[in-house]
Amino acid sequence: MSKVEIYFTVIVLMSLFALLAHQYIFSIYEVEYKISSRVLYLNSDSKIVLEAVPVNSFGFRAPFRNSYTKFSIIQGKDLIEIEENNYEKGILIIKAKAEPGTVVIRVKSKFSLLPTEFEIKIVPNLA
Repeated sequence: MSKVEIYFTVIVLMSLFALLAHQYIFSIYEVEYKISSRVLYLNSDSKIVLEAVPVNSFGFRAPFRNSYTKFSIIQGKDLIEIEENNYEKGILIIKAKAEPGTVVIRVKSKFSLLPTEFEIKIVPNLA
């Protein structure tokens, strides 16, 4: 084979690999939500982290991608304090104020069809 044929073959193979990598590794197929706990205690150290994780076709986190996510407090807005609400990275960090109760958070990602709701119980610290 001549040098031109070798270069052409290498370029075609690399282009095919780049296309497949984009379709299967870097594309977001779904969004999974990770929550650190479903129970929040009434002390200053207790926090809950709710994170939206973009997942590729192999079931792993899609590299170099963010899942733009909107967090809405549906119920119990006066019971919690929001420490961080990062739309771009899809992270919400909350902690309880002073009263027990129930908080409902609706999560809607740019890459999901329907919103997801999380119910968090705020309980007194018995320790």
